Amino acid sequence: MKNRYGDEYHWEKLNDKEYKFVMEGDSLKYCRYGGKEGQEKLDPNDLGMFDPSGGPYVAVGSKIYFDEILGGLEDKRFLTVTNIRSADDSFIVEVK
Repeated sequence: MKNRYGDEYHWEKLNDKEYKFVMEGDSLKYCRYGGKEGQEKLDPNDLGMFDPSGGPYVAVGSKIYFDEILGGLEDKRFLTVTNIRSADDSFIVEVK
C-alpha cells in the first residue's frame, strides 16, 4: 500500500492478533500519535492513535481491511483495532 505521499507501508504479522506497522520513506519521522480520551498522561503501551505524515490514520476502534494486511486481496473484510503500542521505530497494533 502507499500513502498520499507515495511512501509504501505494510502490516507485518507478529501473531494472530498483532501486526507491526512498517513504512518506508520519511513519513514516520513526522508522525503524530496520542493517548486515549480521558488518560491523564501518555502511555506508549496504550495509545489511542497514530498518524504518519501522509497517512494512514490508525486509531483504536478503527478498521484495517484484510486487503491491506494480506497484500491486495479482493476480500474486503476487516479487523478492528483494539490496542496500539509504540515500538522502537514503529507501532504494534492489536486487532480482533
